Amino acid sequence: MAKLHSKLIWVILITLLLFVGYLYWMPGQKTETRRAGTAVAVSTATVQTMPMIRSVNALGTGISNQSITLVSPTSDFVTELNVREGKAVKNGEVIARLNDIEERARVTELQGILEDNKRQLARLKNLATTQATAQSLLDEQQTKVNTTLAQLDIAKAQLAEMTIMAPFDGYLGLRQVSEGAYLNAGTVITTLDDLNTLRVAFSVAEHYLADIAVGMPLTVTNAAYGTAAFSGKISAVDTRLDPVTRTVTVHGALPNTDLKLRPGMLLNVTLELDKRQALQISEKALVPQQQKQFVYKVDAQSKVSQVEVTIGQRIPGWVEILTGLEEGDEVVVEGIQKLRSGVSINRVGG
Repeated sequence: MAKLHSKLIWVILITLLLFVGYLYWMPGQKTETRRAGTAVAVSTATVQTMPMIRSVNALGTGISNQSITLVSPTSDFVTELNVREGKAVKNGEVIARLNDIEERARVTELQGILEDNKRQLARLKNLATTQATAQSLLDEQQTKVNTTLAQLDIAKAQLAEMTIMAPFDGYLGLRQVSEGAYLNAGTVITTLDDLNTLRVAFSVAEHYLADIAVGMPLTVTNAAYGTAAFSGKISAVDTRLDPVTRTVTVHGALPNTDLKLRPGMLLNVTLELDKRQALQISEKALVPQQQKQFVYKVDAQSKVSQVEVTIGQRIPGWVEILTGLEEGDEVVVEGIQKLRSGVSINRVGG
């Protein structure tokens, strides 16, 4: 009876061992079956050589290429006003005139005095040739001529101040006075802005200072025009950095013949630091392992193998490949978590 009981125990133990072995063996068989017979659905892409653009983004403010506020240089009445808001004016065009009757009269008076003094000087010079006049009288008359000339120059300058002209081509702003009004010195008449070229001022971290140079391309966008981009170039880089923010101020110049951009606008600036051709893949294809990067490369039999790659510059969505792949190689970009080397794939999606 004891022998029968002992045999029964051994039968139970052997049965348990066989069952445990079966549990471990079946998942492996299923995995091998899947590897051998069922292809994993993934998305793939080819390695391409494309432009690798490294850029920096910043917020900028639009400023006029040239901008002034036209003010009254003296106190008097406005006798002529040629201000129409938004009007394009040329260099030298009359914007306003002040009452200049006294100034014109003063110029005419001094011109008459000057002519008389010059005649007196010429007469004395003729007399001096016959020694009929003293040299002191000749010198005194020459002084009168010189003094009158200086007074005439001052009078002409005062007369010129009564006419306010555009110092450069541009567009007039809002009119602040009316014709016939009495203006005090310094009263604002209007503004003048050169809008055909708009400058954009923005700040860049000192980290990028060595990469920035005059003439580099940039683009700007503004909320008023959605995704429409306006292209320009760097026109100047400040010689000093802000000691608090550690940034440098950069100015860009943007052609603006259609006048879409205006001074004071908030502009989103993209500054292109570098542009070159580089071998690239989607960032989604990378499989990081410790300090290394791998991808799953697809062979001619639609099987994958894990390949180590060396990466370079990164831009949003893309990464440069320095070693490990060649142009035209096919790599897996989606479904990576289901893969191991040697697994067959089924391409789906794009």
